[in-house]
Amino acid sequence: MSDCIVDTQDGVMVIRLNRPEKMNAMGGTLVPELNEALEQGRRDDRVRAFVVTGEGRGFCAGADLGAMASRQPDPDSVRFNALDPIGDAGRTIQNVYYADKPVIAAVNGVAVGAGFGLATAMDIRIASEEARFGTIFIKRALSPDFGLSWFLPRLVGQERAAELFYTGRMVDAAEALELGIVSKVVPPEKLMDETVGFATEVAKQPPTALAYTRRALQHSQLHSLEDHLAFEWGNQKQCLRSEEFKEGVAAFMEKREPDYSKF
Repeated sequence: MSDCIVDTQDGVMVIRLNRPEKMNAMGGTLVPELNEALEQGRRDDRVRAFVVTGEGRGFCAGADLGAMASRQPDPDSVRFNALDPIGDAGRTIQNVYYADKPVIAAVNGVAVGAGFGLATAMDIRIASEEARFGTIFIKRALSPDFGLSWFLPRLVGQERAAELFYTGRMVDAAEALELGIVSKVVPPEKLMDETVGFATEVAKQPPTALAYTRRALQHSQLHSLEDHLAFEWGNQKQCLRSEEFKEGVAAFMEKREPDYSKF
């Protein structure tokens, strides 16, 4: 059985992490299958947005510690060697971050450790009322990975992130909303309808402008105002040359809704 279930409809690729008996912990073939799905969706022009969720009660319980305990990782192995400094896990975060298409998390349950990192790498997180978040690395004598120490301070600020990392405490859905970790909290039975419905509306937007908008948001986190103004204008010039822009102007002049499905 596949550790990721993939279904694409109306321009939205839904990826379900499928190790429910392990709370979708990152073991088995889950990470390579997730990478394969993300890479396929990035290349497929029919895919305009992603939704990632978990099967069963968990979103993702992070690393599969049971599997790790049976084969203690060797820090000197090829996987940990400087020749491969990020590994499959790092490539997953890169595939999410550089997708050029919106990636939305439907957090259905526990998202801890690397699972929390995976969720924070996405553009938007919509959570079930049953969702819970935790860094937990410190409780396992580990430091953060899966990009969590890069993304979390950008969501909640350096001080709040430090408190969460240093204690490893759990955060429920209500507090996650208050901290800015998630954008919306909904009843469990409405989570997928709400998230996929939102992603479907996003998928109707012009793909070139959507990609450049996403890049601009990312660029703004790392550069000065002057650098960013130049970056914005470079993006805008590309959009102005696009067929999508012509359709947007034509729709405005003709007083109708634009149709970007053909692009």
